[in-house]
Amino acid sequence: MRTKSADLEALASRLDISPTMHRIAVDHYDSISRYLHTRGISADFYPQGSFRLGTVVRPLRNNVEADFDIDVVCELEDTKEETTPEDVKESVGKALAESGVYGERLRPEEDRCWTLEFANVSDGIGLNMDVVPCVHEDKERINVLVLRGVSDGYAQSAVAITEKNGIDYRWQASNPKGYGDWFDSINRRFLEVGLEERKATFLSENRAMFAAEATIEDVPDYFIKSPLQRVIQLLKRHRDIYYIRADEDGSNRVASVIIATLAAKIAQDARATQTDELLGYVVRGMSDYSSLLQGRVPAARAMGEARDYIEKQDQKWRIPNPVNPDDNYADTWTDRTAQLFFQWVSALSADLAIPTPLNEPQYFTSLKSGLGTDFVTRTLAIPTGPAVLHSTPKSISQPTKPWR
Repeated sequence: MRTKSADLEALASRLDISPTMHRIAVDHYDSISRYLHTRGISADFYPQGSFRLGTVVRPLRNNVEADFDIDVVCELEDTKEETTPEDVKESVGKALAESGVYGERLRPEEDRCWTLEFANVSDGIGLNMDVVPCVHEDKERINVLVLRGVSDGYAQSAVAITEKNGIDYRWQASNPKGYGDWFDSINRRFLEVGLEERKATFLSENRAMFAAEATIEDVPDYFIKSPLQRVIQLLKRHRDIYYIRADEDGSNRVASVIIATLAAKIAQDARATQTDELLGYVVRGMSDYSSLLQGRVPAARAMGEARDYIEKQDQKWRIPNPVNPDDNYADTWTDRTAQLFFQWVSALSADLAIPTPLNEPQYFTSLKSGLGTDFVTRTLAIPTGPAVLHSTPKSISQPTKPWR
């Protein structure tokens, strides 16, 4: 019998990077680390962003599925006091450019990273790997984070990445390890639901990756995705589809880190442990903040719950980084950005909130509208029929002025 949770799991799995490509990506950045060591650059390489969180989604470019984007941190052993952001960035870039292996894959310098292109890694799909050079943060900055309420365990992982602005370089605070640990602290209870059974299924389906005598204990947790991780992947693909139609130049597109942060914070209070139920819970939680557009207090806050996941103060939108209160993910938001965000949340509810597949035509129409007709049809093996029209962006009433 078809269930919505199983369908959503199948769709999210299809969006994900394959276990084979995951292994290849790790092998690539391990090889880069070894190469840099031969050039006198000792660095710790580790994943950040969606690769670290287990929420990778194959991107869309010009409405076509493209190569995967992978972010990795290159944390040099140099201390912040004994080097400069320019030296850190250029030392890594120079070494990569002079490599017979990586030089031809290296793109022109970007503000915060060096990007390496690995074409046709598996099944015709490639990897774009963003390598972010950095050093460990200084003690003074770490102490400030602790004083600002960040857990010492998270604060100790803080780094200073390099940022280029024109011809000038500067340090920029970051903490991908701390953020990943924060996310794990919320995700763990969702991951543990049926974990052994899911590991057994994974081992059975990917036996060639393991030794003949391997058991479920040999399957790393990062190959298993929780309902929370699946929800974030589905939100990201729906975001990609929606903003193609609603925001042609992409200037107001909601960032993946905002989606992951809000989903994790909202999920903290959820009793739901199935993907379909958790998806609905997270979308409703996001929608609650749409009242800020009209200058009204969100319902949860009005009832006394201290959940300021999205704030608006003095005409400024704010979504704080959970491991760095001074980092506002919504720093560039305008009221237009916020309005598009809540229109997207409204579309999420319309496209993905159909409770069951009992009315299959309506159910499939909604999924296709939100996640893409061809993608849903292929993944769920739906018989082809008349083309499905995508829903248009939902309108939210114009907020009153001034918005306070």
